[in-house]
Amino acid sequence: MNSFVKASLAIALASVPLMADESFGGIGITIYQVPAGVHVAEVIPGGPASQTNLQAGDVITAVDGVSLKGQNIEFSKDQLRGVVNKPLEITYISGGETYSAVMRRTQMTVKDLDSKKVADWYNKSEFNAQELETFASATESNKQLLAVLQRGSLVSADQSVNASNLNGVYIDKVNEFAPKPVQNKAPKASTALLLNFDRKTIGFNLKEAGTAVVKVMDANGEQIAELRLDNALAGANSVSWDASNVPNGRYMVQINHNGAVSATQAILK
Repeated sequence: MNSFVKASLAIALASVPLMADESFGGIGITIYQVPAGVHVAEVIPGGPASQTNLQAGDVITAVDGVSLKGQNIEFSKDQLRGVVNKPLEITYISGGETYSAVMRRTQMTVKDLDSKKVADWYNKSEFNAQELETFASATESNKQLLAVLQRGSLVSADQSVNASNLNGVYIDKVNEFAPKPVQNKAPKASTALLLNFDRKTIGFNLKEAGTAVVKVMDANGEQIAELRLDNALAGANSVSWDASNVPNGRYMVQINHNGAVSATQAILK
C-alpha cells in the first residue's frame, strides 16, 4: 500500500475512524477514497455491513443513489454515516459485478486504546489479540467490543502487536434480559427486480411464478404500504396503489417472493 493510500486510510475510516474517540451512526467499515468511489479496507465483524455480502476489496460507488465517484473522502464519509437505525442502500462493485445491499446504521463508538494503560495493565509492551480484547472489554463495561484495530487494520486472533496506534470498536451492549435475536439462515438470492414506481402502480419483474408481497417504507424505515399479488407470473407484474397523498421523496421498495427479499431505493415524484 503506497503512502497516499496509507494517509487516506488514516483519515478516511468512514464508520471506524483511526485514533479518534467518537460515537456516530455507522455501518462498520473502514475505507479510503478511489476515483470510482470508496475502497472497503475492512469490514468490522458484528457491524451492520458484516451481515451483508460486502467484503474487503469491494468498491462502494453510491449511497442511497448518491454517487461517490470523483468525490472526496469527507463527502463519502458523510453519506455513509447518519441517523442510528435509519436504513441506507449501498451500491458496490465486487469481482467486477455490481450489487446493492440494504442495512441500518447502528450506534458505534471508537476509542483510542491508550498504550501506557495497556502496558501498565499487562506490564509488557507486546500483546496478542486476546489480551487486547480483554483489556478493551474491561475498560468499556457498558459496551460490546467488536474489534481491535491497529492503524485501521483488524488485529487478528493469531497476531501479536505493540500497544501503539490501537483503537477499540464498540457498539452499545444489548440488554441481557431482552429477547435474543433469531439467527436466520443466509438469504436466498433475489428473484425480483423493481421496474417502475409511481403514484398508481408498482411494477416488478419476477424470475419465477409465486406470491409476491410488496412493502413500501419511508426514509425513517416506517412502512406506509403493503401490497400482495397472489399467483404472480414469471416476468413482468404490477400492483396498483393510491399514493396521491404520499409526499414526494425517496422510499424503500421491498419485494418478498418465494423466500427471497429484494430492496430498492426509489423516488416518488
